[in-house]
Amino acid sequence: MEKGSHRGTVKRERIIGIIQKRLGFEDSEFQAIEKNPRFQRLFDNALAASQYRLVAEVIESRGCHSGHTPGQKLFFDSSGNLLTREAPERVCAFLLPNLLLLVNAFFENLMNGRDPNEVIFNRTGCFDVGPACGGWGRVVLEMKAVKTDIKGVVPG
Repeated sequence: MEKGSHRGTVKRERIIGIIQKRLGFEDSEFQAIEKNPRFQRLFDNALAASQYRLVAEVIESRGCHSGHTPGQKLFFDSSGNLLTREAPERVCAFLLPNLLLLVNAFFENLMNGRDPNEVIFNRTGCFDVGPACGGWGRVVLEMKAVKTDIKGVVPG
């Protein structure tokens, strides 16, 4: 066995252990996940994916009751967790259902070892359609995946 492949195996096993611990499963419970062929690519790609943050930036906002403004950003880790310490004080719940679809598309690309930014339709918004269509306000977000620095911080 080559040195590089041994290190790859060790990293993969470590990632599997981290996932198992995070999920809180005993070995017997986790075995079904670990042996599932669907998750093999996830285990192979999780370490590289962890270098990314998903950034949803408000690019348009008018009449937003929660106060979302252009340039404001919501950050998610590569597993789809909203990083609340980096979030605005108020995050509108009506943004999240549509944003979930984008988070999932980026997550799928990352876990399959693809470029996460290959998502063609990377914009979404809140349920509100704005006053012109009988609503109240309107917020549009654009999602992208950004590689972080060594400390996990999004550059710029």
